[in-house]
Amino acid sequence: MYHIRMVPLRLGSRIVTKLMRRSLCETRARYSAVDTPPDVKVKASVIPKGIFGQPTCHTHPHLIAEGHLTCGITPHEFKERRDRLVEKLTSVPNHAHKTHVIVIPAARKQFMSDKIPYVFRQNSDFFYLTGCMEPAAVLVMVKYEPDSFYKTTLFVHEKDSHAELWEGPRTGCSAAARLFSVDEARPVENFSSFLHRLTATSKPAVVWYQNEEPPNPDLHDTIQFSLKQAHISLDDPQLALHQMRVIKSPAEIQLLKEACYIGSQSVNLAMACTKPGTSEHAISSVLEYAARCGGAQHAAFPPVVAGGTRATHIHYVANDQILNDGDMLLVDSGCQRWLYNSDISRTWPVSGTFSKHHRILYELVLSVQKRLIELLNEQRPALDTLFDHMCRLLGTHLQQEGIFPKNLDNQELIGKAYRVCPHHVSHYLGLDVHDAPLVRRRTPIASGMLVTVEPGIYIRPDDESIPPEFRGVGIRVEDDVLITDKGVEVLTESCVKEVRDIEAIVGTQAT
Repeated sequence: MYHIRMVPLRLGSRIVTKLMRRSLCETRARYSAVDTPPDVKVKASVIPKGIFGQPTCHTHPHLIAEGHLTCGITPHEFKERRDRLVEKLTSVPNHAHKTHVIVIPAARKQFMSDKIPYVFRQNSDFFYLTGCMEPAAVLVMVKYEPDSFYKTTLFVHEKDSHAELWEGPRTGCSAAARLFSVDEARPVENFSSFLHRLTATSKPAVVWYQNEEPPNPDLHDTIQFSLKQAHISLDDPQLALHQMRVIKSPAEIQLLKEACYIGSQSVNLAMACTKPGTSEHAISSVLEYAARCGGAQHAAFPPVVAGGTRATHIHYVANDQILNDGDMLLVDSGCQRWLYNSDISRTWPVSGTFSKHHRILYELVLSVQKRLIELLNEQRPALDTLFDHMCRLLGTHLQQEGIFPKNLDNQELIGKAYRVCPHHVSHYLGLDVHDAPLVRRRTPIASGMLVTVEPGIYIRPDDESIPPEFRGVGIRVEDDVLITDKGVEVLTESCVKEVRDIEAIVGTQAT
């Protein structure tokens, strides 16, 4: 049994002061000029006044700018997304001259046990098209051929004083149409009869619906029943949606910059709080504390805080051990700001000073990561091609350091490099941590994409093919990189990663 040392966070710390200096109002003011083009500025009167099922610019002016529906994003942008999706789906050749019924469900509440809910997280596709944060809602868009327009109906929970007594305010149908800029809003209880009538009278028709792994299983049987009764074709809108989502708008980029800045400062603070005897759990708590104070709603995912040999387990999230002098600490964390995520990995010595062999491995990984970012800037390779570059670079560097044998041919070297870094080097980032998963990583890189660059080395303690002084170590360096017309921009650059900077910051937070 051991005693967990608490790490108090003194607000006089230089790092904490830097983290807190930029208030949420200052951050929003900094970006408000580029959130919306001048010709589509939305007047505050477009957003109705009242207490609804989510924050508005009237109830939470410290979070949402005037005329915006959610933090940084206007009703116009959400409507523009719906317009683009309808255009993409209705232009699919094998569905020409049909009525298109697009059904996008929100997420439902989920429970840990009995009446204890998890923190609600909206379905990314639904949020992307509506900005609505309420659970169990449904977006339906209908376009009749050859009409040039489509109709949008949003199904939400109606006002209910008893339910609102326990769960908080609801928007209700009368306000939802104006708040979310849709043609009409109806009670969610009426969705089943609405869809049944629609599919029965709209032939030939195609229903666009995520049939595999539906966001709200409670609605799935209703939708399946309507389809079977009407003998209407079914298709999935997700690929088109993900192709849209992978290219970020200016407003999305600003939210991602904020998430990356907040996440970077939380990792810097975690470094400062690291000393021998500190627990992984305490460092995990620092990450969450700093992110929330900086303006994030919560973590993007359960963080990895892995000391010593535990860092060789790529998804170690127990975070329940003590950090010892001589250990390296691998942290993989991120935060979520209005559903937009950051994803950062850093590795540092618990003592504050790299040992000779740890420094060799760390600088090797850092060198590979920097070269991969340069390649993104110079060549814009697809992410799968970037992964091939990583394997070659890792293998060559490890061979040059004498960690891999000299007598390996090129393919053997790449294979051995893959065994010490068995994960991909990059993924798209946005509303989901692994964003737009239906967009293949062999897709050409384009401006507006945000990707991670995260090479690593994981050498198990029992790997006898590696010299013993390098065994039992896991190292990863991960940054979030925005692709622009002018090159690449590392959004997590404020998170320290040079050896001299790490050694200067680790352990400096008073305990």
